[in-house]
Amino acid sequence: MKGLLLTPVLFVLSAGLIFSFDFGLLADQKIEAEEKVFSYTPVLTPWFSWNKGRFFSFYFSGIFSFKYSNYNDDGDGWNKPGLLPELGRFALNYRSGPRFHLEAGRIGYTDALGFAASGLFDGLCIKADLSRSSITAGVWYTGLLYKETAKILMTAGDMKSYAEPWDWDNFSGYFAPRRLLNAFRRETPLGEFHSLSLEALAQFDLTGNDEGLHSQYGELLAEFFPSGASGTLGINIGGLFEIMESREGTCTAAFGGLARLKTDIPGALNDGLSLTIKFTSGQWNDAYAVFKPLSSSAQGAVFSGTLSGLALVSTGYTARLHRALLLESALRYFLRTYDDPATEGKYSYGGEVWASLAWQPLEDLRLTLEGAAFFPALGNVYPANPQWKLSAGLSLTF
Repeated sequence: MKGLLLTPVLFVLSAGLIFSFDFGLLADQKIEAEEKVFSYTPVLTPWFSWNKGRFFSFYFSGIFSFKYSNYNDDGDGWNKPGLLPELGRFALNYRSGPRFHLEAGRIGYTDALGFAASGLFDGLCIKADLSRSSITAGVWYTGLLYKETAKILMTAGDMKSYAEPWDWDNFSGYFAPRRLLNAFRRETPLGEFHSLSLEALAQFDLTGNDEGLHSQYGELLAEFFPSGASGTLGINIGGLFEIMESREGTCTAAFGGLARLKTDIPGALNDGLSLTIKFTSGQWNDAYAVFKPLSSSAQGAVFSGTLSGLALVSTGYTARLHRALLLESALRYFLRTYDDPATEGKYSYGGEVWASLAWQPLEDLRLTLEGAAFFPALGNVYPANPQWKLSAGLSLTF
């Protein structure tokens, strides 16, 4: 009888020699205040990980959130939110030594410049180290992502779908537009401290909409570290070219550029400065159209414009004030890169200031305070009163 009782225990102990697993829960609480909106968003992210020796590993996370909002101008008080479920990162990994890595599931991807696509996508990615370079290749599908997280806004149909609310009775309105993304990147060292990345991407529209749009991107990014192994000075220079084909058969092009300088500041304080310039083309003639990324991420904390037809100049300052205290800040200025008759040849959107203070006294506890203000009056496109946003967040890991 004792032998039978010990059998499950021995099985668990022996299984631990073959594989190991872990699980936990991340609880986020976020409060945001804007000019006319006050919101509170609790988020629960359960996760599970599993490792089998040196070759296989698995990770799963789910995201469950509510958003309570109070609009100052309608007097209706707090809204009654429903549960918003999302599948977070979901990945099966296979490693064959240090030179080959295969990952499948809902996995993270960002193109070399960070212009075209960024976030979690469903698909497959292969990374391999060759003798004098490394390659990354992948294929991803967007049609199962939550639309407000994916932010795929390439066509008028995409924007209409994004704006339509969804509920449990109309769950099809939850998903992002159906698109297929393929990418291939090769990274080659230039000497001992520098590198060159070349990447090709192809995006195919599977929505079936009349204004369907296919696009291809070619990217180049050169990274230089003149200070050598210390890495105190870094310079990034990159360029992008895009070709777009509509379902009607028209073909247009767009291009963009990136320049970034980062440097550490000498002294006892662990701090640094950065300068970033981004640029994408606009609607200049029948051959050149506004740059269309797959992921339409806002380029400011308050300013909601995306990288389409935008020039951005940003300076940043980061300081590790204490082992557990990190300060980040930035000044940004936004300009349109094409003429819009509606604004009579005006190009300047305005400037923004942003700052964030993060305190993490323990590994499983983090408090963040963030503030930003956008000043349209510093531009001439839509001069208006300043717009601001304040937020506070608390993250606990169990």
